[in-house]
Amino acid sequence: MNPKKIKKAIVIGAASGLFVISTTVALISLLPLYSRIKQQEEQSLLLQTEKSAVALEIFLRKAQEQGLQFAQNLQVQQVLSSLNTGISAKISSEKIKADLQQKLNQSVVGIAYLDSQNQKQFEVGKPLPDQVFKSLSSGTNSSKVKLFWIEQDFYFAVLNPVINSKKVGTSIVLFQFPQIEQLNKCTRFSQVCHAILGIRQPEKTEAFFPLGNPDSTSDDLLLLDPSIKIAIDKSIRGETGALWCKECDYFITYSPVQTVNGGLLLATGKFELYASIYRQFLTVAGAIVILIGLGTTGVVLILRPLTNQMQAEILERQKAEIALRQEKDFNQTLFHANPALLIVLDPEGKVTLMNDAMLNALGYSLEEVVGTDYLATFIPRKNKDALPWVFELMIHRRLPIRSEEKVLMKNGKEIIVEWYCRAVFNSETEEYEYFLGAGLDITERKRSEEELQLLQRITNAVSIASDFDSAIEVALRLVCETTGWEFGEAWVPNAEKTHLEYSTIGYENNSKATAFRQQSHSLKFAPNEGLPGRVWSSQKPEWIPDISRESDTQFPRTLIAAKYEFKAGFGVPILSNNQVLAILVFLMSVPKAEDRRLVEFISSIATQLGTVFERKQAEAKYRNIFKNAVEGIFQMNLKGQYTSANPALANILGYSSPQVLLNKQTPVKNIYFQSEQYSKFIQTLNKQGEVSNFESQVYRQDGRLIWILQNARAIRSSKGKQVIYYEGSVIDITNLKKTEERLRYSASHDALTNLWNRSFFIERLKKSITRLHKHSNYRFAVLFLDLDGFKIINDSLGHGMGDLLLIEISKRLKNCIHSGNILCRLGGDEFTILLERISDINEAQEIASRVLKILNKPFTIKGHKVFIGTSIGIVKGTREYHLPPEILRDADTAMYRAKKQGKGCAVLFDAAMRTDTLRRLQIQTDLRFALAQEEFQLYYQPIIELSTGKIAGFEALLRWEHPQKGFISPGEFIPVAEETGIIVPLGEWVLREACRQLHTWKEKFSPSKLLMMSVNLSSQQFTADLSQRVDQILQDTDILGRELKLEITETAIMTDPQLTIATLNELKQRGIMICIDDFGTGYCSLGYLHQFPVDILKIDRSFVNKMQLDDKREIVRVIVELAESLRMDAIAEGIETKEQYLQLKNLNCKYGQGYYFSKPLHPNEAEQWLVGTRKVS
Repeated sequence: MNPKKIKKAIVIGAASGLFVISTTVALISLLPLYSRIKQQEEQSLLLQTEKSAVALEIFLRKAQEQGLQFAQNLQVQQVLSSLNTGISAKISSEKIKADLQQKLNQSVVGIAYLDSQNQKQFEVGKPLPDQVFKSLSSGTNSSKVKLFWIEQDFYFAVLNPVINSKKVGTSIVLFQFPQIEQLNKCTRFSQVCHAILGIRQPEKTEAFFPLGNPDSTSDDLLLLDPSIKIAIDKSIRGETGALWCKECDYFITYSPVQTVNGGLLLATGKFELYASIYRQFLTVAGAIVILIGLGTTGVVLILRPLTNQMQAEILERQKAEIALRQEKDFNQTLFHANPALLIVLDPEGKVTLMNDAMLNALGYSLEEVVGTDYLATFIPRKNKDALPWVFELMIHRRLPIRSEEKVLMKNGKEIIVEWYCRAVFNSETEEYEYFLGAGLDITERKRSEEELQLLQRITNAVSIASDFDSAIEVALRLVCETTGWEFGEAWVPNAEKTHLEYSTIGYENNSKATAFRQQSHSLKFAPNEGLPGRVWSSQKPEWIPDISRESDTQFPRTLIAAKYEFKAGFGVPILSNNQVLAILVFLMSVPKAEDRRLVEFISSIATQLGTVFERKQAEAKYRNIFKNAVEGIFQMNLKGQYTSANPALANILGYSSPQVLLNKQTPVKNIYFQSEQYSKFIQTLNKQGEVSNFESQVYRQDGRLIWILQNARAIRSSKGKQVIYYEGSVIDITNLKKTEERLRYSASHDALTNLWNRSFFIERLKKSITRLHKHSNYRFAVLFLDLDGFKIINDSLGHGMGDLLLIEISKRLKNCIHSGNILCRLGGDEFTILLERISDINEAQEIASRVLKILNKPFTIKGHKVFIGTSIGIVKGTREYHLPPEILRDADTAMYRAKKQGKGCAVLFDAAMRTDTLRRLQIQTDLRFALAQEEFQLYYQPIIELSTGKIAGFEALLRWEHPQKGFISPGEFIPVAEETGIIVPLGEWVLREACRQLHTWKEKFSPSKLLMMSVNLSSQQFTADLSQRVDQILQDTDILGRELKLEITETAIMTDPQLTIATLNELKQRGIMICIDDFGTGYCSLGYLHQFPVDILKIDRSFVNKMQLDDKREIVRVIVELAESLRMDAIAEGIETKEQYLQLKNLNCKYGQGYYFSKPLHPNEAEQWLVGTRKVS
């Protein structure tokens, strides 16, 4: 049989059988998987039904709740009740409809109300269908849900009775299902199904509502099937499950919807349910068939070599014959075409074969060499004795031999061949048949190696030379000794680069050369003059084969050269950065043609000399830098020991010299304050290769700790893999660190008290706020301190004393708080304390109490005993705060509240204070307009002479009647006016208006006795030009100076005592009386009091109000007696009882005022005192 037909039959039979069996097994194995996926799809549809039914149940219940809310509408109940009783309702129907219209949305689409006779009274939105009203025939005394279609949409109505003590009507709310479309998507595989809502009506009949398209023919057919009724019955009983509709071939799942007494059904056709499964089954089956086909193809491919073997055996014999012929031809071609030198010798050492490459190298033809004795013909005489042992070695050891031999050419020259030889033996007789040798002509390579070795010798020799001249001398000597030149000299440019001068450096090997040198010593060559001059100008080497044939212009030393028998000459430049450093000239006694290889070789030596010169210069420069650098420079081995160090490094580390440092051989790691820092330094060097600005602390030799800054790099081997040592620089930055530390300290500390400053406090407060927002159990508080009366002390005793007082205060405050709390001088006489991790706000209040107590004790500053107090605002950290300024604002507010309460106390901030602050801000704004709008008015309180009961004058008191806020107390707006500076123009207006009113009364009543007008002055009005301004007002209002009394506070007096005395004297010269207001409550020094031109001391109401107490009555008595002793009068304010009046009268207090006599009066009311209709009883 034909081999090809056998092969084809085997392949087709095996492939077909394998394909059929594999496909059958694979398809059968898919059947269980197909059944399991069907079950999963059916279960997925059942789960979707349950989820949809629950969602529908939730929606219907929410709708019922909404419907009940509409039924409970009180306004509707009233209207419907009125229809039944005939009593008209207060609310119009239009108003109710408008309200109902606003409640319509996407879900609630219609609302209607029926009266007790089921007649429509109100209806908004979509009209209700007739079937809704039909359901009312049986009455509606409880909530009902009715479902129906309107046009193409599915709706349901919620009916509820409207009850107002009894049923007065019915509410009907129409809802639209919002997302019915989603019910038509059954599972992730079956995208379309039929959704049906079935309910059992009161008359025990079933109603079915297809939730898709109500006109769908498939839905109608499905509703007729008995399976639907069975599913609805089970869902009404609360069951959830699935069944097959045998007639219509549908799979039906059901789940109860109790709100409508029914159930939700999802049905899908068998094909729709399993369509994706069918597609997947076909896809998988197709893939299996393809894979089996590919596998079968693989089997075919495996069988193909076996079938091919049969065919190959038939053709093998023919191919073997052809191969033998080709091999013979190939071997012959390969032998002769091979670039290597190939030779074959018989056992007697005669040449039997030699390839073309060797014939060409030796200059022979094949006929000339065949049969010749190899040793006698091709081996130099001096090598013949050494060669036979090589052949013996190949024969006896039967090993290939490598050797280098000199081989004679036909012309008598020698080449060097590197041989690879072996003896070839007969496999049967074990006798050697021939020698085979393969060689390479390595003549040029050997010469290059010799030149390279010579170049390395010269390079090493010049590299270790002490200077450039020594390097030239070594180069001249070695070149002459190894290349055959008999004389060598050097020419160097002079400093001006105008000519070449003869160098004392040279080489000669006989006396003639010495004499030639001596006669050349005085010569000079300009550029382009002679051999040295031409090489200098061209910067290229030049060869002269025979000097005797050169003219004097070409070689000016021709006669001298001839005298000393020099023939050939060669000049080469030594260059560095394109500058000629020297010219080397070589001479020999025989003519010699130019040898380009020798020229290049000596030129490379000259290049090496130029490189050596550059390196020597660089080394000298580096040594100079290394020695004189202000930075420490080092090299360090892998053991961590310095191998090189400059004087600066030795000085930094406290050693007298670098040698002393290096001799110590102490591991650098030992001088580090933290050994981990050294380890980090080395690890970074090894990993990154360099380190920049690495800061560390190290010990000097004397034990002192210093800071250093290091920059270093790792030096790696030529291959770049292994680190061999480290080098770098070191700077002593100890002073810089100290400066940085001082700057950091200054940036965060107050320069006077050394407490934390404002910026540091703000940062810590910011962190506390952040921590509070992250951790619910974290608590903190802020204390804001403002010293009471510090300005008086500072101004009276001097700023130096004030600074000393602040320092002492800061020391006491430190003792009041724990180390974990932050005490800060905010600025001036303000301090803040941040209390972190407190248990509650009581802890902050306790610390505030300690602060108040410790600051109430007197301070002794340079012999002066000083009393100071403080007012404290406390803020508790809460999540309402997000920024530090918010907390400081509220703490400041609480502190000012403390000052208002009498100073020397602490107040906890609350939200009401923020309202007060906003009110103060509004007052500040309104004050600027109030003066221009004439909203201020003066009231006048009579001042009584206590001994007679007669009026002695009035005190002008400012009142503000705000157009919107009404009366605003002076205690509220006066401090604001003082803070903003408005008090100055306002005070001047008060003084002018009081004087004008006094002038009016004088003209109107012409009082027989001098009538005094008392006006209060703010401390801000008490300036150097006060007397001039008062002069102008007196002149404008035609008032005498003695009719005016100015009241000033102790604080105003003590602000600047010297200025006060001068100003008061000027006022006294005009006859104006001066009264110290609220005497005894301020800081007035008795030492100053007798120096002030004061006429009256005014006793503060706080003493008068408590005169029933012995100590307060004693204070009043002392003030009255003090006034008498200083020839002053006393006036008491705040007299409210007859008892106070009589006590003051008995104490000889001259004047008094208060509500016992009269409240502050409107000018018209005050006139009653002037006409005598009012007097003291």
